[in-house]
Amino acid sequence: MLLLLIFWIAPAHGPTNIMVYISICSLLGSLTVPSTKGIGLAAQDIVHNNPSSQRALCLCLVLLAVLGCSIIVQFRYINKALECFDSSVFGAIYYVVFTTLVLLASAILFREWSNVGLVDFLGMACGFTTVSVGIVLIQVFKEFNFNLGEMNKSNVKTD
Repeated sequence: MLLLLIFWIAPAHGPTNIMVYISICSLLGSLTVPSTKGIGLAAQDIVHNNPSSQRALCLCLVLLAVLGCSIIVQFRYINKALECFDSSVFGAIYYVVFTTLVLLASAILFREWSNVGLVDFLGMACGFTTVSVGIVLIQVFKEFNFNLGEMNKSNVKTD
């Protein structure tokens, strides 16, 4: 999917469609976060000198390479997006898509959701929805300038 987006879709539709650059950055971000978590897990095996520490070292190096490449490509496409689109719109949409894809990647890769009950899942879903809607509302209404003093003046009747 990333190769299709980077080599075919981005050159043709990237400057006109914000979701192309957001998709590239978010998909790469969904690799970056689990790679970082994997580096931490592999580092524990390396430090403790387990019999599998040689494999852990190889895994750690591969994950470091994936992490470095994905960060460089993300920076490139974030800069391209900021050249073409408003940063507040990009930031709000990117936050929601990135967070969603990272949660999905972590859930699939590390099976983190296997021990989460229904109540905990609903709490996390409500928290994520609240934060996502809040980010979008902040970005949409950031141009409006009003304060409490002006609101009180409009309620006072003048004769």
